[in-house]
Amino acid sequence: MNIVNVLAEPLAVQFIGHPFAAIGKGEEIRANIRALLSIDEPVQVLDIYRAEPRQDIDHLALIEPREIRRLSRGPRVFHINGDEVEPVQHQLAALGSDFTSGRNIVVPAWELPVYPAIWAELLKRFDEVWAISRFVQEGLAASGVEAHHVGQSVDIPIRAFLSRRHFGIRDSAFAFLCFFDYSSHVERKNPLAAIAVFRRLLAERPFDDIQIVIKAKGNAEEASLLGSQFDLPLGSYVIIDRLLSTFEQHSLMASCDCLVSLHRAEGFGRGPGEAMRLGRLVLATGWSGNIDFMDDGNSLLVSHELVPVPPGAYPHGEGQVWAEPDLDHATALARRALDDPAGMRRVSMKGMDDIIRRMGDRAVGLRILDRLARLPA
Repeated sequence: MNIVNVLAEPLAVQFIGHPFAAIGKGEEIRANIRALLSIDEPVQVLDIYRAEPRQDIDHLALIEPREIRRLSRGPRVFHINGDEVEPVQHQLAALGSDFTSGRNIVVPAWELPVYPAIWAELLKRFDEVWAISRFVQEGLAASGVEAHHVGQSVDIPIRAFLSRRHFGIRDSAFAFLCFFDYSSHVERKNPLAAIAVFRRLLAERPFDDIQIVIKAKGNAEEASLLGSQFDLPLGSYVIIDRLLSTFEQHSLMASCDCLVSLHRAEGFGRGPGEAMRLGRLVLATGWSGNIDFMDDGNSLLVSHELVPVPPGAYPHGEGQVWAEPDLDHATALARRALDDPAGMRRVSMKGMDDIIRRMGDRAVGLRILDRLARLPA
């Protein structure tokens, strides 16, 4: 009698969340999918609500060939926040999936030092919690939730990007880039500080060839008034207030010289990480999630003071703190970016190398694989 040993194929890792969403949680789930695919691990994806428009060709190519409508035995990784746990469980039941029949992992995000207690209890329904940054891991621990640091990939496919002309940026200018989102909590991202620093540079150096590129989202009418609001001369700024595809977003980053993020808090800091992956200089507040991959050797870190979160400035912000970046220091670093191009090139090249090693698809994919291997059977 011949005995044939058949090696069973590994169960696909199932990712559940909002894979087509043009928001942070969408970027997170797509990053984890790419990370596992980079090490040839099988992946499946459940778009929990199927509510987001499917128009970004990069998202379509990544998700649709792997899409499922019902969960199976493989491990499940939920890219949702604490307030989504119960609605997602109800939706799974409506789709004919049993939440309790598999090993469930949740990957929440949060931007302040203490994770909300009301959501922390809901996370305990999962077998394991993963943290996208050390900062988030500490915030979860402060609310009694043990989380394992896995991180996030910020790898970007390097390809022929769109030129500066596509965005209206002068070829000759040193271009600073900042993001502005009216549909989120502007106080946390603090993009007005980047504009204030740029205005200082203009006052000091009226004949320097510099521009600021403001990528605005959520209120095109308000965005169009930013230049006049800050008394910026015509030609010194470019405002982009339309939704960009992934390719256009990466092209915009590649078109600029320095991304400025004077945030008050970041759960992770994908924008700075992606800019570093593209070899661009990053000037950012030296606090919160971005410190996982930023240091004084690979970027321009701005000093700060921790201050109480003002009432109403952010959900569950009562009794919490965030960073107030030092604009004098930020301006001094921006001067350095303009005056020392050779030194800044060394900094940005080190940043790109560090990102590939620490936050590349393969590095994060291997960390995910390690955590999955440790899950109880």
